[in-house]
Amino acid sequence: EDSRKMLLVLTVPLTFAPSTSTLLRPIFDARIAQAIGKAKSSPGGVILSEEDEAALLAQSSFPIAPSELIAKCKEVIIAQAGIQDAENYDESIYAETFRFCAPFVGGPTPAAPDDPTPGLGKSEYLAALRGFDLLTAFPDMDNRYHRFYVDPFEPNRVWFQTRCSATHTGELFGKPPTGRSLTLPPQAFSMVFNEQGQVEVFNVGYVIDRTVGNTGGLGGAFGFFWATENALPFPECQPFKGSIQLRSLGLLQKLQKLLPSGA
Repeated sequence: EDSRKMLLVLTVPLTFAPSTSTLLRPIFDARIAQAIGKAKSSPGGVILSEEDEAALLAQSSFPIAPSELIAKCKEVIIAQAGIQDAENYDESIYAETFRFCAPFVGGPTPAAPDDPTPGLGKSEYLAALRGFDLLTAFPDMDNRYHRFYVDPFEPNRVWFQTRCSATHTGELFGKPPTGRSLTLPPQAFSMVFNEQGQVEVFNVGYVIDRTVGNTGGLGGAFGFFWATENALPFPECQPFKGSIQLRSLGLLQKLQKLLPSGA
């Protein structure tokens, strides 16, 4: 039953109203263009210095200062440790238009302007986390959150990274623990806030280097599942191999190298 619940959560596509970050983007774009005009250019594009980034943030009209926004982000992370306690959990930290998005969670990536924005809504997100608690299976999980910073191009977004480690000492999907020690690859996360300091968007589990760790290059819950032989039955929950077409192209390139010159 847990498997069916998770599969349902992972495949629900939802449509949402535009987020604050989308509405403010034209303002940000004008500010960015002005700052980039003063930055040093190089082959391939502009390289912004720390001073350039600070200047971008200083020009922002977003009412919450970067240091305060980072503090709010950390407060949300700490608060989420109590998310299972629905009666005492303050759900107002999430905006009513909140959406949760991960690489393969929440529906397809928009490919056209009118495509729906992917993500799980507030109620779906809370129900999913309360119906499935990874800490039961991995009680010593340590995400090692680090590198918090405010995006100079989108000053209501806080980025941060994780280097998660955990030991499988509890039941997972009704199966006994394996005792395996897991090291997940480094992952990028972000939270987008509205002007009231509520989380509008929570993005998680974007692997930065799939060659690190022992979870097959998989981040998020998928990494835990695969490394403990509980992978869900679809390709996204398996280490990357590439499509047949992509692998065929690689084979064709190798064969071409074996052919005599001019053949």
